[in-house]
Amino acid sequence: MDFHGLIENNKKFASTFDITCMDCRIDPLAVCGYKVGEATIIRNAGAYAEDAARSALLATHALGGEEIHIIKHTKCGLIGVSTEAGHALIKSNLGLKESEDVDKFPVLGIDNLETSTKEAVEYMRVHPLLMPKVRVTGFIYDTDTGLLQQVE
Repeated sequence: MDFHGLIENNKKFASTFDITCMDCRIDPLAVCGYKVGEATIIRNAGAYAEDAARSALLATHALGGEEIHIIKHTKCGLIGVSTEAGHALIKSNLGLKESEDVDKFPVLGIDNLETSTKEAVEYMRVHPLLMPKVRVTGFIYDTDTGLLQQVE
């Protein structure tokens, strides 16, 4: 499905939208109007391209995908989470005062949702293994309205 079909399908979805929130409760197939088998869905905390690049690139090379849609969402639990706060939470949950493993762990919090989306799109667009025919587009999904907004 091309970009314009995705936007039209999302408008249909949003017209009958029930409020939802965070990651696993967002149905990306429904949000974008895809049917099972039409899209490879890769989920990760914060929708970080660095985490998803391996799977996204393999999907384009091995499965013939020609578009990558990076969709971040409002009310993401990582918005405003600093690396230090993330590390402190993990240490607390594990009962640790110090941990090199935790200190090396990439939290990848989000300071600004739009900026983070632009950075993820750019990361994928310039990736040395991305085929020239693959289009990378970024969106922000509004968890209050159900609408996608393209990020340029």
